[in-house]
Amino acid sequence: MANEPLIEVKDLVVRFAVGGGLKRQRIVPVNHVSFTINPGEVLALVGESGSGKSTIGRALVRILEPSGGSLHLGGADVTKVKGKALAAYRREIQMIFQDPYGSLNPVKTVERHLRLPIRKHKQDREGGISEQIDESLQTVGLTPVSEMRVKFPHELSGGQRQRVAIARALAVKPRILVADEPISMLDVSIRAEILQLLKHLQQEYSLAYLYITHDLASARYFGDRIMVMYGGQIMESAPSDELVDKPRHPYTRLLLAATPNSAHTGPLPETSNRSPDLSENRQGCPFADRCPYVMAVCRTQDPPLIEQSAKHLVACHL
Repeated sequence: MANEPLIEVKDLVVRFAVGGGLKRQRIVPVNHVSFTINPGEVLALVGESGSGKSTIGRALVRILEPSGGSLHLGGADVTKVKGKALAAYRREIQMIFQDPYGSLNPVKTVERHLRLPIRKHKQDREGGISEQIDESLQTVGLTPVSEMRVKFPHELSGGQRQRVAIARALAVKPRILVADEPISMLDVSIRAEILQLLKHLQQEYSLAYLYITHDLASARYFGDRIMVMYGGQIMESAPSDELVDKPRHPYTRLLLAATPNSAHTGPLPETSNRSPDLSENRQGCPFADRCPYVMAVCRTQDPPLIEQSAKHLVACHL
């Protein structure tokens, strides 16, 4: 179907066991989250550290196994696929990690970093693999390719390392990339270059992205839609410009108030700086302890994510 989402996440739950002995309990960093990503679309996932953003990204590429819910690629259920079916799924969805220093093996050359996924997923001829490596390096601007192929990670700058990570993800020609804070550990001077590269790749190859970030400014620049997350749940979702210009959830307003050069910059209206309660048995809205507009119902009932206007969803009792 022409209008079918590329990725559909339904009621996704991820649980972790923490503690030991009699104090062992479970936390839920992703709590019944649902969303879709259309072909060629950029969905920006925004929230503070610990909100569950990266956990969603890792569950999406099946580095983490979902505890509940389902994942669909092009209408096919891929929640529990294994073996060859899982390898085929991972050809379609690749991940760019936050740390360009930790995501590359220090004893392998750039060529070897790209050769492994191509051989694993494509099983091409040796000459064909060499051509694909050159093509991937040229695509991300790492030239001359003959020099870049033989370099080790320690011989590259942070920006060049992240370009290698992007080239590695692109080498198997996926349809969707999960970009987990891809610019947060880079120098400010090259962050814009990497974002522009990602945007160019989206347009050139009709790539879809789940762009994970804590920065609303880059989310607005790069994302077609923004989804705001807190305490493992989606607080608000809307087209990028509308969400930034007309935020409806108190948490979104808080993020914008803390964003430099935002029209909403001002005193932070929160009543507490407590981290969210991720315990399995918690009740009510996860933002209740910090919300300046909290009501009694907020502490006992989880607000549903409801469409307040066209394509603008908000989870708030207000």
